[in-house]
Amino acid sequence: MSEKLVKHIMHSGVIGCGPGTPLAEVVRILSDTDIHALVVTGADGEVVGILSHMDVIPYHDKELSEYTAAEVMTRKVISILPGAQVGEAIKVMVDNHIHRLVVTEDDDGKLKPVGIVSTTDIVREMRGSKWTWYL
Repeated sequence: MSEKLVKHIMHSGVIGCGPGTPLAEVVRILSDTDIHALVVTGADGEVVGILSHMDVIPYHDKELSEYTAAEVMTRKVISILPGAQVGEAIKVMVDNHIHRLVVTEDDDGKLKPVGIVSTTDIVREMRGSKWTWYL
């Protein structure tokens, strides 16, 4: 049996924001959608950063409206292609001590986000199918 590909287990689509999005809005989106990171994209839709809980919590007692996504985001975004093997994604996450990869496709030389693969997705894949009850 061949190993599954990232595209088989990733979350398709991304929730994101632009670099100029106020940090107060970033926090609202993270909280209200119960996600752990937003992909920051430029005007052309290319990935320019990522904002996780760990990026925003240092601003807990600050005036959030005074900051933008661009000021707080992590600029070094590690991405992977949808056709990569899950084992490759695991190696990249472990080697870089990160919890998620932005899944991107090349669109005329620009990396456009198409999904996210996280440690949670991999753990679910490891678990296998859910319980089946036989009566």
